[in-house]
Amino acid sequence: MKKIVFFLFCILIFGGNVMADSIKSKQEIIKKENLKSIKGDSKIFSGEVRVTLLFKEETYRPFSAGLVEFEAGVRSAWHTHPAGQSLIVTKGEIYTGTEEGITQIAKEGDTILCPPNVKHWHGAGLKQGGSHIALTGIKDNNNVVWLEKLSDEEYERAIKEAK
Repeated sequence: MKKIVFFLFCILIFGGNVMADSIKSKQEIIKKENLKSIKGDSKIFSGEVRVTLLFKEETYRPFSAGLVEFEAGVRSAWHTHPAGQSLIVTKGEIYTGTEEGITQIAKEGDTILCPPNVKHWHGAGLKQGGSHIALTGIKDNNNVVWLEKLSDEEYERAIKEAK
């Protein structure tokens, strides 16, 4: 009886691992029409923003991705990412600033690399919209810590200084 129980236990353990490995090895395509798109929350964005979740994190992929589309003059609130973030600019220009007062401009095709826990904001310019794909790491089940909004005055000054 002990041998049978041990045998069944081995099948359960090793068979489960084989099954889990086969699931991990299958590719998946998420069709464009199945992507969820939402209006950005006014508590964390100043103005009209459209956010499309491209994919969520998985055990084999410790990050998520989203397409963020900003209208002209729109930006995020200040925030940090416990596991960092990378932004790939897909349209227009994206401005990004840090609490040290450094504002940079990334153009279509450029990538913005933000290390963990750097306080920053990002968004479009004053007269032109822009979009980026955000690849955001996950640490301890958290991908972002939202902070206060960037004021109109801070934003306009940052844009002028970046040019």
